[in-house]
Amino acid sequence: MNGQTDAREKRDTFWRRLRLRLTADEMFHETEVQANRLGALTLLCSGILLVLLLILTAAGVFLLPLSSVFPPFIQAIVEVLILLIVCRAVKYDAWWLKHLLMLGLVIVYARLDSVLTHKAAILMVIPVVLSSRYFSRRLTVFTSLVTTVVFACSAAWGATHGMININIVTAPAGTEIIATGGFLGEAVQKISDDRMLTINTMLYDYFPRWLMFSIVSVISCNIARRGRDMVTSQHEKDVKTARIKSELDLATRIQADMLPNIYPAFPDRREFDIYAAMDPAKEVGGDFYDFFLIDDDHLCMVMADVSGKGVPAALFMMASKIILANNAMAGKSPAQILTAANAAVCAHNREEMFVTVWLGILEISTGKLTAANAGHEYPILKHADGAYELIKDKHGFVIGGMDGVRYGEYELTLEPGAALFLYTDGVPEATDAEGAMFGTERLLAALNAAPAAAPDAVLQNVRAAVDDFVKGAEQFDDLTMLAFKYMGAARENTI
Repeated sequence: MNGQTDAREKRDTFWRRLRLRLTADEMFHETEVQANRLGALTLLCSGILLVLLLILTAAGVFLLPLSSVFPPFIQAIVEVLILLIVCRAVKYDAWWLKHLLMLGLVIVYARLDSVLTHKAAILMVIPVVLSSRYFSRRLTVFTSLVTTVVFACSAAWGATHGMININIVTAPAGTEIIATGGFLGEAVQKISDDRMLTINTMLYDYFPRWLMFSIVSVISCNIARRGRDMVTSQHEKDVKTARIKSELDLATRIQADMLPNIYPAFPDRREFDIYAAMDPAKEVGGDFYDFFLIDDDHLCMVMADVSGKGVPAALFMMASKIILANNAMAGKSPAQILTAANAAVCAHNREEMFVTVWLGILEISTGKLTAANAGHEYPILKHADGAYELIKDKHGFVIGGMDGVRYGEYELTLEPGAALFLYTDGVPEATDAEGAMFGTERLLAALNAAPAAAPDAVLQNVRAAVDDFVKGAEQFDDLTMLAFKYMGAARENTI
């Protein structure tokens, strides 16, 4: 059994590593394509530089024999053109292209170094630095090793054929050096041993540069490794963020489905019309509204605001909504509903969250509205022939704030044509860029601008007034509103 378990674990580990490798390859694919484009651009610039140096040498600016410059430069230019054609042919997208580009850059710069010798040795760091852009430590190490070998060969050849550094030439005292044709290198070569030139060039020119190159290689390897780790870490964060966003989107849809959202809500009832909306400040909100028929003659309306924002408030909101609805359907009065809900919430409220609630039950046949308020905003009522005005009802304590609280209730009589507007504090406390609040006065003005409007138009008018006031300022709180209009009890047809 242990052997089978070990074999299964090894197999699972292999497939997990393979999936991670495939994911990493896919994740860095775009990075490699961009790095390939950068490598091709570097090659193009190098080719232009080679052509310019060849022209300057032919014009006599550089005192080098054209016969020693022309062959390696032409070969390097041809190599650059071939590599650029290959890059365009594969559209900079091939797994082997990065190795070909690095090798091509090394060879091109080595040919240039073989002519200019110590003056072009600094070019050896360019392919190594460029390889770190791929965020591949293996590629950077590969490029460093290839560069070391190729530039060592070019230095050995350039010591006797390229531009000689006079500072490293040793000769017996009193030796006369006579330059012919203005080229001092040829005169030095005549009095110097090729072996001595090669050793001195490698020791005094390239060894110090190799030390610098080694430091750059170590730094480039570290950049490649850390860059890959950073990209991988960012990818994991992006995946996690996308997953969280997906879950929040799902939570938003679930929360929206928990609230009444199909209108007209009661198409068969002509006694009243009702419309509500919630616009959360975050993906999910803590405000909620509810309305439902307890029986054929009683309509329950709820407007509530949970403390806090985001997912915790949304969870608390769903639990509170269910508790309130269950107690209402049990036939209790508004005061009894709030008292029972407070006891249920306080029994399991370790996070010490609370919710403000306005709850009313309308007797549809008579227009009698019985309501209770647990620390919520004042309701706004419009009588049949009047304007919208605040009803400063008596507030009880918030639900979940303290166990053992009992709530009172009051009654209002709605005549045909009366309207009720319920809201959360996100409406009057909406702020503009200067920090000024929308306020209750502006809310009443928006309602009374069209007092006879249907419930859906009432919500649109208020929201337009809020948006016009805040002028694009960030929304800090949920905006939840409910508009109700009472048309009166339906009369039975008589014959």
